[in-house]
Amino acid sequence: MEQNSTTILNSTNKYNTSGFDRHPILSHCRDFELKSMEIFISVVLYSIVAVGGSLGNTLVLVVIRRTPNLQTACGVLIANLALADLLVTALAIPIVISLIIPGFVPICSLNASMLAAIIVGRCSCAASLLILSAMSIDRCWAIGYPFHHKTKMTSTKLKTVLLFIWLSSLILPILEVVFLRESLSSGVLVVKKLQRVGVLVSYFAIVTSALVTFITVRCSSSKIANLHNDGSHNRTLGELRERNKQIAKTIALVVIAFSICWVPIIYIGARFIDHYSLLHFWGVLPGFANSAVNPCIYFYRQKSYRQAFKALIRRS
Repeated sequence: MEQNSTTILNSTNKYNTSGFDRHPILSHCRDFELKSMEIFISVVLYSIVAVGGSLGNTLVLVVIRRTPNLQTACGVLIANLALADLLVTALAIPIVISLIIPGFVPICSLNASMLAAIIVGRCSCAASLLILSAMSIDRCWAIGYPFHHKTKMTSTKLKTVLLFIWLSSLILPILEVVFLRESLSSGVLVVKKLQRVGVLVSYFAIVTSALVTFITVRCSSSKIANLHNDGSHNRTLGELRERNKQIAKTIALVVIAFSICWVPIIYIGARFIDHYSLLHFWGVLPGFANSAVNPCIYFYRQKSYRQAFKALIRRS
């Protein structure tokens, strides 16, 4: 009987090695365990996302770096988004996989690897969200007020915005790790509330900007269609209308993909606070997968990226 109790205790410790007495913040993980099949499936899926996402985001960065006409304000934002996604796929996911393989529940383990994953994962996800917000607002501004955008959006202002995004993305994850290590549950709760508020505000900015962009594109397309000028001017206006439509559709796809990937886990985390379940464990996977989806959208929607990639292949 004593041997059976010891076996059960060791099995539990295999999955939850956090030290719940030392870290009461993680008491909601106490009864959760990973089965062998869940470990196998999750490792396979995470590995696919890590490899595919790393290749895709590296490709985006290389294409933008070697193609001068893609190094616009929007291109720089896309490059930073690819960098944030690359941090997820190349750093955060491998750390999570290294925890899952021996049977540990990642978010329920407060070892050095998990703390590193929290900082890298939270920082890169926050940066992705803020960059998506900046991209949506920038495209809305560029399409609605093109001349004003061209004169006001300087490289210095863009660098300042990006510096603010990356620094602000680091603050909350570092605070969360400090509070977790010190078992300050009130501090962790404050950080999580601030993270939820930041997600909601950013998501509102993304959706609102996308809607305004759509409305602006539809209105400008109608006006352009009603103009009757010479053939060459008509051709120019038609190209402008088509370009704006492509941009609007690309932004819409990015927003839809982000919503599908992140809204479920945001809802699960807010709705089921008192216990950790399979919903939480599997809900994180689509969020990570979003980092592998974005490069596919750019190369699928943007002809300029496909052409730049083909030119890069030919040169090499």
